[in-house]
Amino acid sequence: MSELGNLWNLIVASNAFNFVVLVAIIAVVMSKLKVSEMLSALKDSIIAKIESSKKAKADAELSLSDAMDKVKNLDSEVDNKLSLAKMQADNVAKSIQEAANRRVKQISSNVDKVIDSESKTLYTKLSDDTVRASVSIATDYITRRLKENPNLHNRYIDEGINELEKVVF
Repeated sequence: MSELGNLWNLIVASNAFNFVVLVAIIAVVMSKLKVSEMLSALKDSIIAKIESSKKAKADAELSLSDAMDKVKNLDSEVDNKLSLAKMQADNVAKSIQEAANRRVKQISSNVDKVIDSESKTLYTKLSDDTVRASVSIATDYITRRLKENPNLHNRYIDEGINELEKVVF
């Protein structure tokens, strides 16, 4: 029995026995903790995430393709929009220029009319002043002549009466 005891001591002291005991303990613990079920659930979760990532990648590639299609003609669209905007700006500039020219002509015409009106007003005033001065000079002249020669007064009265007799009402 001593040999058996030595053998038992050798087995207990050996790494193989310790390994077998450790494996048995791990197997018991794993069965109690249901590690296989947890690993299976974790595996299913990872597979679902991978599938979700593949679907997200496919959706992103589709979105990228759509975006590339939309952007493909962007340069020509931008050029078209810019040329249209430039053409509209040129039309607006021409319209503003034409309106400004019409306004300048209208203002010039109004200035000419005001100048003509003022000239006529000034001419009329000068004519009136000239007539008044002429009448004043004539009155002074006639008054002086009548004072120098009183017979002229009677002669003018007689001529005025003769002219009145000629007028028929």
